[in-house]
Amino acid sequence: MSAPASLEERVEFLMWVPPEASVTHEHEVVPDANMDLLLELSDERCRAVLHGPLTRSIHVPSRAGHGYLVVHFRPGAMPGLVDASPSELVNGSVELREVGGLCVDALGERLLAAGSPERMREELTPLLSRVPYPPGDSFDRALRHLLARPEPLRPGALADALHLSTRTLQRAFKERVGFSPRTYTRIARMQEALAALREHPTRSLSEVAHRIGYADHAHMTRDFRELTGRTPSDFRTPSPSGRGLG
Repeated sequence: MSAPASLEERVEFLMWVPPEASVTHEHEVVPDANMDLLLELSDERCRAVLHGPLTRSIHVPSRAGHGYLVVHFRPGAMPGLVDASPSELVNGSVELREVGGLCVDALGERLLAAGSPERMREELTPLLSRVPYPPGDSFDRALRHLLARPEPLRPGALADALHLSTRTLQRAFKERVGFSPRTYTRIARMQEALAALREHPTRSLSEVAHRIGYADHAHMTRDFRELTGRTPSDFRTPSPSGRGLG
């Protein structure tokens, strides 16, 4: 589901898994720099959990018969839903009592009554619009620069390109995603390789590594092992992994 137009600079996408499609399962979530708001909906209650950026894989459970609405925020776009910094939420999560001033149980009732993903988005958008987001800073400049370049930049070269000190760049990333520019670019490259492996399952690991910017497939395999505990080949077939539930 596409992000609301008013929030598309902050929200990458929304995903809805209806109760009849959900199963009891442990879903693998691989490293990325994004925050996720996970809303678990059932007739009994609604749970809202904010998941922080990840430098390692985690497993998130789902329960059969429960609906799941995921709001996937863009890197560095941590909304002010909790009194915590991104660095405090790296590889962690926190359960919320309210979203945009509305208690979670009341939000759950509204979402269940909405009846369709589009109506759910309409219910959630004004609440998220009330939540403060971080103002644009050096991180936003750095992110736009990285997204516009096909090859990864080392932190020193990135700082030079933006006419920033390395310390300023490090601080900007720490404040917005919770970890260093080097860790961010490493995770972003792994995510790009992961997408390529799934989209083109017949390509050799060497070809994928070359296209993504790794020195060779051995370096790609090392990054995958260190970040996910698995090899690139393990991700060639679609599985319930990635951000959110699938």
